[in-house]
Amino acid sequence: MKKYVISGLLALSFVVAGTSLAGDEFEAAWQAADDKRKEAASMKSEWRDTKKMLDKAKQAAEKGDMDAAMSLVAMAHEQAADGIEQAERESVMWITRVPR
Repeated sequence: MKKYVISGLLALSFVVAGTSLAGDEFEAAWQAADDKRKEAASMKSEWRDTKKMLDKAKQAAEKGDMDAAMSLVAMAHEQAADGIEQAERESVMWITRVPR
């Protein structure tokens, strides 16, 4: 009987530790995406839904839905990176649109 109690406690501690690690991973990913969003905003190229995605990701993480939270963070990070890429491309390409 004691083996099962100890095994159950070990399993519970791994679940709790796993949740903590997932939370830490989420926070790091969220912060990286938010930093990328801020960089895009500083270039005046922040996309409309990026901040909304990050807010929804926080809500999903608070509810414990880490899969949805991480998916939203990944999409927000990608949008922010695309915004930066767009700003860099437009900083060079605008000249081709000026009438001569």
